[in-house]
Amino acid sequence: MSNYISPQKKQECIDYALAHPEISTSKLATDFGVGHSTLCGWLKKAREQGVQGNPRTLSAEQQRIKDLEKENAHLREVNKIVKKAHVYFVNNPSR
Repeated sequence: MSNYISPQKKQECIDYALAHPEISTSKLATDFGVGHSTLCGWLKKAREQGVQGNPRTLSAEQQRIKDLEKENAHLREVNKIVKKAHVYFVNNPSR
């Protein structure tokens, strides 16, 4: 089984995705039989090259989820730093 995608199919995927911002990129990638990150990369490159399409608009709920996921990632990173600092100060009590 080959993972090769012809330039024509790639362009069709990009065009369809840009024309249908109401459909999630995850769903489109599954429907197209390509990886989500692959499709996102294609779309990013197309936008960088000036290809016009409808911008993906997020519903209020989708935007809230996106914001919460970003905050969650930040808090996880802060938590890692705090844990490392705790270990450091436990092992070096004179500091």
